Amino acid sequence: MAIHEQTTTRTRRRAILCSTRRVVGLLAIIAGLVAVGLVVVPAALPNLVTAMRSNPTVPFIVALFWVLATVASITGKRAICTGYLSWTETATAHIGGTVANRIVPAGVGAAGVFAAALHRGGASNTAAAGVIALWAMAGGLAHAGGLLLGVAWLREGWSGLLTVVALATLLVVAVRLLAGWLSRRRAARAERVAASPARFGAHPAVRTARAGSSLPAVVAPPSKWRRLVLTARDVLDAVRARPILALAALTAQLAAAACLATGFALAAVSFGVPISVGVAMAAYLAGTALSAATPTPAGIGSAETALIGTLMLAGASLGEALPTVFLFRAVILIAPVVAAALMAAAWVSVRLVVAARARRRTARMPHPHLSALPAMPAVILAIEPSPAPEAAAP
Repeated sequence: MAIHEQTTTRTRRRAILCSTRRVVGLLAIIAGLVAVGLVVVPAALPNLVTAMRSNPTVPFIVALFWVLATVASITGKRAICTGYLSWTETATAHIGGTVANRIVPAGVGAAGVFAAALHRGGASNTAAAGVIALWAMAGGLAHAGGLLLGVAWLREGWSGLLTVVALATLLVVAVRLLAGWLSRRRAARAERVAASPARFGAHPAVRTARAGSSLPAVVAPPSKWRRLVLTARDVLDAVRARPILALAALTAQLAAAACLATGFALAAVSFGVPISVGVAMAAYLAGTALSAATPTPAGIGSAETALIGTLMLAGASLGEALPTVFLFRAVILIAPVVAAALMAAAWVSVRLVVAARARRRTARMPHPHLSALPAMPAVILAIEPSPAPEAAAP
């Protein structure tokens, strides 16, 4: 027991130390980004005002493509959580998670809101974790694909894009074949283990007490690598069981990224950035994938830096890139908050209308004790006994 307590204490200390380092590092990154923003934003505001006067419809174009991207994401989430969430609940969870990401970085806020919605819909912890892991893996693949496509497009043009698509196709086929081979090998190993006699201490994570010893069996907590392997195995099992879910999640992520890239490209072209729509889309895909590596709330600071850098790499100047990036990011950051406020106002309005209708329905219904008044005399006569006859006089 003493060994187990010491192991648990050391594990807790390591977790606290790691979390403290992460918080300190995140605060340092945010402080640096704020300092840079205080220097850069005042210099970019005059160019942004001038560009907005010449093209006042650009914010609405960006908002429209954000709506399309949000619809694609909600459709993908609804597909992978069928049976747990309705369309309204999925939309609420997605918008609420997007707003939560403005506070909690690295997608943790969105994952927490999504998990809470799944639990409320009746999903177990394992099912909720599987759905969230599947969506996160699809997002990671979409970011990786966007980075490869964006860099290839920026450097080589259409030839680089076709090369990346061909390599990605070969990789998908190879992974499919490897997964089938691993599945067959794993099934054969399970059959051999089931047929052979049980061995002492077979599992590497369990340290069983020796025969005749008074010490209890100690179960060592799994390492981070072991937890990652187990999570990946669970996700792969779910994908093999229903591959259409993985395809739906990946398609939704790619569609959302394509919508946002199109909105960014149209904003850049409308503001006079001397690049084509395709190059601007490639710059967005590459910049977004690079900014995802920095866990800041909603990518504030890291996304702007990456997008400005990719636009300048594509041939834009700093003065041309700043207004486009700042306007696009302002719309992307504000739009979920506005959508959440509208959804909350609609929910409150519906509740008020339902309550008012219930009150009117209650007012139209006859009151119970008033409707029973005409029958009261008959009831009283039927219940009260008749008076006794008076005694005859002597």
